[in-house]
Amino acid sequence: MSKKKVFALAVSVCLFALPACQVFNPPEPTPEPTPTPVPLKELNICLGYEPASLYPLAAHSQAARDVLQAIYDGPIDSLNSQPVPVILDDLPSLSNGGVALTPVDVKAGDTVINTAGNPVALRSGTRVFPSGCDTPACAITWDGSSPLQLDQPTATFRLKAGLKWSDGQPLAASDSVYGYRLAADPDSPTNKRAVDQTAAYRALDEVAVEWVGMPGLVTDAYEEYFWMPLPEHAWGLFTAGELLEAEEPSRKPLGWGAYRVTEWLPGEEIRLERNSFYFRADEGLPLYDLVNFRFTRFDSADEIQNSGRLKCDIITPSAADAIAMNVFGDDTMASDFQLLLKSASRVEVLAFGINPASYDLSYYPYGEDRPDIFGDVRVRQAFAYCIDRAGISSSLQSGTASVSDSFLHPENAFLSGVQLPSYGYNPERGRALLEETGWMDYDQNPATPRTSFGTVRIPPNTALQIEMYVSDALLSQETAKRVAEDLAECGVSVTVTGMPASELYQPAPEGAVFGRAFDLALMTWEVGPGFTCEWFTTAEIPKESNNWMGQVTGGWNLTGFSSADYDAACDLFSNAGADGALRRAEADGMLQQLSADLPIIPLFHFADAYLVREGLCGLVWGLEANSVFVGIEDLSESGSC
Repeated sequence: MSKKKVFALAVSVCLFALPACQVFNPPEPTPEPTPTPVPLKELNICLGYEPASLYPLAAHSQAARDVLQAIYDGPIDSLNSQPVPVILDDLPSLSNGGVALTPVDVKAGDTVINTAGNPVALRSGTRVFPSGCDTPACAITWDGSSPLQLDQPTATFRLKAGLKWSDGQPLAASDSVYGYRLAADPDSPTNKRAVDQTAAYRALDEVAVEWVGMPGLVTDAYEEYFWMPLPEHAWGLFTAGELLEAEEPSRKPLGWGAYRVTEWLPGEEIRLERNSFYFRADEGLPLYDLVNFRFTRFDSADEIQNSGRLKCDIITPSAADAIAMNVFGDDTMASDFQLLLKSASRVEVLAFGINPASYDLSYYPYGEDRPDIFGDVRVRQAFAYCIDRAGISSSLQSGTASVSDSFLHPENAFLSGVQLPSYGYNPERGRALLEETGWMDYDQNPATPRTSFGTVRIPPNTALQIEMYVSDALLSQETAKRVAEDLAECGVSVTVTGMPASELYQPAPEGAVFGRAFDLALMTWEVGPGFTCEWFTTAEIPKESNNWMGQVTGGWNLTGFSSADYDAACDLFSNAGADGALRRAEADGMLQQLSADLPIIPLFHFADAYLVREGLCGLVWGLEANSVFVGIEDLSESGSC
């Protein structure tokens, strides 16, 4: 039978058979379900201004520091006043074998480090720690001829294995050496103290860096001698000066941190995405895929509440006026934000013109010299009792600022366990001290100032009238007004003179404050987590004989405070070498003396106010952190911080 007949028979059978008989038609394959894309997790951080540059050696603004925390991680962080390695296996020390001390012979003219940590040419009279000595008890003053050996320290730093730049290139020990060379370059705006204490810095292999200090250097802070790696493969063709202006280092710097810059929209935002080469990526970090730093400014609580377009998850202090923050803080429970405070390094101080520059040659109150109002410490103490510091902080800062009896922040490690004299608001005690020092209120009229009687250095019947210099910033003006009102209640007449901050902080001799030609000055000081005792030493009083520059701090002792006991304690503190107990004991004594002698009155310590979306956790609030975003890779929506 032919094939055609077979096919026809099959068709006819199906046509007349049961309905179940159908022509074979294979079923269509079932398509695989398309997975629903998981939306990227995005974090929006609102800054009040745009960084000028993200080049690490030139990024000095707070906005730049905040963004750089996302691009870099470490290399060394600080926790509870202790250094913590981030991209290093460990920190070298004598105990773990990472540090070695090698005795070397030195002679006159050699560059060595003296007991204060300064590089000097060795000569007769130089104070040094001889080999085997690391405390003032065994330090010597070299006679200029005796044989002398000093210890030369060496420290080895080892990078974690497998580190990469955000472009995928290996991060090597040579990149840290490149970072050192740039930091040491005169064109780089960096502190050169650690560079000046360094004899050599070199890569031993792909992960090990060796630092060699100058002979005589004694330290227990070897973490200060590891330099931040910088990408030589990307930036090596630029000079240090060119890097300050180059586009890539400024706008899209390569890092090793949790994120990498993808786009910078001038005037709008900086966009970052997860760095696939991040060395903690196998831990599931960072927890956000995208981070946007947006530039905006809020002037009221209403603007913050209606900021839906920006979708801010975190509003930094620069993005919202301090007064708006305080107003908004009253309604945080009814909003999507919580108001959180970070301890700031700024303190508002009232500085006394104890020793004006006009006294340097002689003191003659019957001529042009201002009467010696503040030479008696009891007058300064009276002012402290008369000023309601807690009340001023509460009313002007909504209680967000803290009040203490030291210019150091209460969280500063140097204040731990130190008992300071206290000056709670007590105008009765203040008025009594003024009378003890010869400032009398004969007419019993608080509207008129007290007058002098029976004091040796002040002409009789001199009215207690003084002038206070202050910047034209709104908060400073309001603070000055309150201080003047409080002092008036104690019989002190204060004239408040406002001026631009550039004029208030103008260097000497043109500037009245640093030129020591003032009565009172209300100022904001930046005080870090350390303690710079030289701020109050006699050698740091700016005067014509030292070109208004002092010796170490550029003439910061603008009050003219002078104490031989304090100077001696500061000298021991600065030359303590590795004797931490001595350094701490001298610091305790100096802080107690400053609170007793009061060259300045610390009014209040600022706090930086952040608005953070409810449930967002992982920001770092301690005084030591230079940014709350130090742990940005760990930010999460845990709901319970």
